Amino acid sequence: MGVTLAPEEFPAVDTARMIVAAMRRLATTIALAGALAGISATASAATRPTLETVGMPKGVIVGHSMPYIETKTVGRLRAGYHGRLPAGAKLQLLVKPSGGTFHAVRTKVVLSGGHAAIAITELGIGGPVGYQVAVVSGGRRLATSKAVSVYWTQPPGGIFVLGASGGGSAYTSLTVPSESCASAVPHCKGDYSSAQSFLYTARSGTAPIPPGWSVALFYNGQQLCTSKSIDGACSAEITFPTVASGSVQVVITAQAISPQGVATTANLFVTVFA
Repeated sequence: MGVTLAPEEFPAVDTARMIVAAMRRLATTIALAGALAGISATASAATRPTLETVGMPKGVIVGHSMPYIETKTVGRLRAGYHGRLPAGAKLQLLVKPSGGTFHAVRTKVVLSGGHAAIAITELGIGGPVGYQVAVVSGGRRLATSKAVSVYWTQPPGGIFVLGASGGGSAYTSLTVPSESCASAVPHCKGDYSSAQSFLYTARSGTAPIPPGWSVALFYNGQQLCTSKSIDGACSAEITFPTVASGSVQVVITAQAISPQGVATTANLFVTVFA
């Protein structure tokens, strides 16, 4: 006949079991704390990188001054990192399209002497595009640079001669051959009385214009103004000649001039009557 003893009759056994369980819990806690400490140490060791544009002019676009460049050309960014990257970490380029969110791209970012040269380009309508460089390890971003914004501009869509207060206008498209006032033969015309004055503007068909492009305004072949400003416009007051009898013809010309020196012309032929 067996005898069953109550647990309290084996106090030493119960105490041993409790000690073992407590030690296991402590070991798990220590291991987790060590892992978290390792992650924290890696993150704290990641210095925040820097990022800047190289060789891009700045212009005021929608009220903000920012670097700008022409689409389909190559722009340059310069990343910097002080110290050594944490073990297993690398730099990664992040891009934020206009109206989008930052995402990683495959562009390689290779440090040399604490800096990395990064080539960027944009094929379509750019608008402001944001760029960042992040320190990444195992799919985690340990540190991220401040963002820089670049406005990608397209070549002018055409060139206008614009006269204020009814001074007439002419337009030549860079892309649509049928929309042209480039002919030296009177085609785009205006008729005005002698001695009248108007403010005339040479204006790009689209703006902002890329670096290196310029616009110019001419009166009877004499240049009145020119500008390489980002808004693609320059203006001058023109007073038509005093005509005693009959009429005379004058020509007001606007040009959009590419960085390679190719000029697109719009001519406004004005007949000035006595």
